[in-house]
Amino acid sequence: MPQPKRVEVDVLGRTLSLSNLDKVLYPAAGFTKGQVIDYYTRVAPYVLPHLEGRALTLKRYPNGVEAQFFYEKNAPSHRPAWVRTATV
Repeated sequence: MPQPKRVEVDVLGRTLSLSNLDKVLYPAAGFTKGQVIDYYTRVAPYVLPHLEGRALTLKRYPNGVEAQFFYEKNAPSHRPAWVRTATV
């Protein structure tokens, strides 16, 4: 099985590695992971000020919104060193 293509992007001086950008996350609409990232990038300036200083829990759908999900309430060990965490 071939390895997924990875793309590195610079965001405010931080390098992020993105993969599987063509993976369909919303089958009914056909939206891909790349399109979802593009959407969040566009709305971030309006949404992030309201999220600053708040705890974050992720409801993750690794195989799209029609498949199994799980809650990720702890920061993954492979997170970048610049991601701040706090015990709540």
